Amino acid sequence: MNVLLAANAVAAVASVAFALVGGVRPAALSESGTPTAGERFYGWMYATRGVPLGVAAALAPIAWPGSASSLILSAAAAAQVGDAAIGIATRKGTMIAGASVLTAIHVATAVATA
Repeated sequence: MNVLLAANAVAAVASVAFALVGGVRPAALSESGTPTAGERFYGWMYATRGVPLGVAAALAPIAWPGSASSLILSAAAAAQVGDAAIGIATRKGTMIAGASVLTAIHVATAVATA
């Protein structure tokens, strides 16, 4: 169980890190030369949702084991499924793989802590 909790925490921290990169340097994730105003807007919009959700996903299994933790982790997993779908649509293999791994970790932790 401790290995799963640690993997979940690492996954959540990675998610937070990518959300922050999306807000601060959106071109790093979109691979565009100079970010447009729209990219900057959506980068910050992603960060304002991704950071709190990632922090909650990291802390929930420890702070609130049970149904509350399961619900938060399920929401985090759903967000990662969305990221994987975006990766599929944009043909970004690293996005597909990363989001898929994070989805599996969040789901496994949700089941284990329920």
